Amino acid sequence: MGQELSSTVEDYLEAIFRIEQKKHFARVRDIAETLGVAKSTATAALKTLHGKGLINYKPYEPATLSPRGRESAERIVLRHRILKRFLQHVLDIKPQRADSVACRMEHAIDSEALEQFVCFLAFIKQYGPEEMNWLQQFRHFVKEGADGKACRECIETYINELQES
Repeated sequence: MGQELSSTVEDYLEAIFRIEQKKHFARVRDIAETLGVAKSTATAALKTLHGKGLINYKPYEPATLSPRGRESAERIVLRHRILKRFLQHVLDIKPQRADSVACRMEHAIDSEALEQFVCFLAFIKQYGPEEMNWLQQFRHFVKEGADGKACRECIETYINELQES
C-alpha cells in the first residue's frame, strides 16, 4: 500500500472490519458506538476513509471496506492478535487489559519488532508449556518475587541499574 496510516485511521478500519464480520456492513451509529465518538465525527472520518480509497461509502448508507481497506484492516487485526496473545500468554496479563494494551501498542510497533514477537510466540508453541520451565518460573517471579523480594522491588533494582549504566 505504501502510505502510512494514522492510528485514528487504523482504529476506524479495525472497527469497520469487526462490525463487518458480524453484520456484513457498518453503519455510522455502530462505528461511533464502537469507537466512543459522536456520529458526526464518525461521518467525517468515513468521508476521509472513502477519499483515501479505503472504504466504500455514501452519505446515509452503510460503509464497507474496499479491497485495499480490507487488506490494511486484516494487517491491523493480526498485529492486535499477536500482541494480545503475547501479553496474555507470555506476560500473563488478563484478557481485557491485554486487549486494551494491545490496541495501543499495535499502532506503534514496526514490522521487524512484530516479527520478533511472532518468532517468540512460535518458539513457545514449538516447545510447549511442559518444556518451558522458565515461563512458569517467570510467572512465579511476577506473583511471588525472588530472593525474598517482591516483584516491585526487583523492578526498581533493575531500573536503578539501567539508569546507572
